Amino acid sequence: MIDWGFSLAVVITGLVVVFAVLVILVLLCSIMGSVFKSMNSKKDSKPEAPKPEKKAEISRTAAPMKAAAPVVEAGIPGEVVAAISAAVSCMMGSNQAFAVRKISRAKGGRPAWNAAGIAENTHPF
Repeated sequence: MIDWGFSLAVVITGLVVVFAVLVILVLLCSIMGSVFKSMNSKKDSKPEAPKPEKKAEISRTAAPMKAAAPVVEAGIPGEVVAAISAAVSCMMGSNQAFAVRKISRAKGGRPAWNAAGIAENTHPF
């Protein structure tokens, strides 16, 4: 014969234990998430220079606006050079003279889709 009262007590005790442990795990994960978020906010408060895919060396000289053509790495089309020069011009403002001396690809970077996947899967809570 089955003692239904004992069976019911075992089932209820098991459910209470399982849900209590789940609640504790959720609380631990949320605490860890807030700790990591505060660590990231401290790290983000320091201004860092952005790492562009292509880098441009800029010299701020009082040279006339007619400068020599920049040294461009092989494989970078003229449209990209024009876009980089236009972006630098917009960021520098109209009252400062500048000259783009060299344009080359950044070394050792990850492909954009690779970096996006890593950022997506390692994003803190």
